[in-house]
Amino acid sequence: MIGYWQRDVMNNGDRLDNKIKPVADAQSPLLQEVHAYWRAKCGDRAMPARADLDPIDIPALLPNLILIDVIPPSGRLRVRLVGTWIVNQFGRDYTGRYLDEIDFGEAQDEIVREYSAAAAAARPVCSDHRYRNLGGQIYDIERLILPLSEDGERVSMLLIVLDFTERSASPPRQF
Repeated sequence: MIGYWQRDVMNNGDRLDNKIKPVADAQSPLLQEVHAYWRAKCGDRAMPARADLDPIDIPALLPNLILIDVIPPSGRLRVRLVGTWIVNQFGRDYTGRYLDEIDFGEAQDEIVREYSAAAAAARPVCSDHRYRNLGGQIYDIERLILPLSEDGERVSMLLIVLDFTERSASPPRQF
């Protein structure tokens, strides 16, 4: 693992675990843009199909996107595509890997649970996270998970956008 999801007390004494929030509370313009695009593609359906999305419509978002297949009948989640910005932030490309096999450190269960909940509920999930890379750089991450469906009922794929905001470098540990 190149970095890790931060769940413990940060250098300024605050704490930020995975925090689910209403999509309307998303602060990131990237998340707001992809959510508006997704809603427009829904039409009169609960969620659009992957075929409804055209990368030409959203070129600025592509580096921050992840596509995850929901494998029937188990609902297991397999990474189909990871944007270049996300690969650079995490230091590796998880394309082709199952989400439950990726080392997210102590946040492993929470991350898998959040993605699985979006697939099971067939609704968008928005959340805040904190991530620290191995170089000590801390990022606040705002994440939006959007369901896609080929048949209009069962979620077949998840479209995720992550927006990283640099927070601060970790101070050296004092013993």
